[in-house]
Amino acid sequence: MPGPLTNSKAINGIPRPIKSDLKSKRIIFEPEHVVRWSFLKVLREFSTLKEFYPEINPYTECYKVRDNTWALFNESFDGAGDVWMYLINGPKKALIVDTSFGVGDLKGLIRHLVGDKEVIVCNTHHHFDHCYGNAQFDTCYCHENEVFDIQSKNNPDIWDYLFNQTGETIVVGENEEVKPGEPVYTHFDKKDLIVDLDHKENYKPYNVVGVPDGYEFDLGDGYLVEAVLIPGHSAGQCAYYDKHNGTIFIGDCTGVGGRTAGPHQEFCTVEAMHDALIKLQPRLKDMTGVFPGHGMFDTHPIMLQYLLDTTEQVLKNPENYDKKTEMVRGDHTFVSYTKNIHQWTALRYSPTSVYKNQRK
Repeated sequence: MPGPLTNSKAINGIPRPIKSDLKSKRIIFEPEHVVRWSFLKVLREFSTLKEFYPEINPYTECYKVRDNTWALFNESFDGAGDVWMYLINGPKKALIVDTSFGVGDLKGLIRHLVGDKEVIVCNTHHHFDHCYGNAQFDTCYCHENEVFDIQSKNNPDIWDYLFNQTGETIVVGENEEVKPGEPVYTHFDKKDLIVDLDHKENYKPYNVVGVPDGYEFDLGDGYLVEAVLIPGHSAGQCAYYDKHNGTIFIGDCTGVGGRTAGPHQEFCTVEAMHDALIKLQPRLKDMTGVFPGHGMFDTHPIMLQYLLDTTEQVLKNPENYDKKTEMVRGDHTFVSYTKNIHQWTALRYSPTSVYKNQRK
């Protein structure tokens, strides 16, 4: 039976409960789209696909989405959205797509699910909720455009922002007091981080290996998983296509141009995403399911066609958005646009991240 009403998502500012036995407990309830929240509530409370091994990793729920594939769920640890990882159990090797925040024993959980096989670790992109667990492993792969950014996260300081560093007690979330050194966004045991933050000098960097678009990982007996570049959200945002099952794990494909420094800026654009989706379009008919890094998974491949359609609308007229948001930070005002994607979520972009020549 599901556990107590300890974890929620806020819809229109109102926390909505999802029953959970996870060790993580929310402090800040971030807003959530009502459709995404309802999908997660039904899945997490009632799905027979669910597996939970708290003695190994009390922060991760497992859902068997194919005979040899699991979706691994972590709650958000920084208030920016719950996250999915995906584990493929090949004939001789396993492959994990993304590693989340690095809270809890991901490596031990994988071993429990697939045995003592070699595990290939692949990142869709460099953002905290997708690659901070890399430090549990020796080597991690990503698209070659993403090496610069992932390498910048390869240090023991990356988790500091999860904790109250003000030196005094602060009030967050639903008027909850957080003492110095305690988690700000979501309760978790600091000892369950994969590194000892009190002895950062012992941090062991992992190897980052970049691969080109189209590179194939062989999991044994010709079981191939292909790296598919779908940039925009980051310069090397990369999907991984399981050719055996016809499943594609796409990471974050609906936000564009988040980075303002570093190489390959022209790939942080709607145009770069559009070009990649045009290249991918003939293969959509062979796919059986699309698995994003957040929200609803195992969606129909037509969703990628709808995303392509939306990029074409934006390229034709970037000002034809559905929503405009302005944020003031210091002396600067940042503008972002949102264009709705048919039957899905929305494409987010800035006025300066539409065309490649804007970022060169």
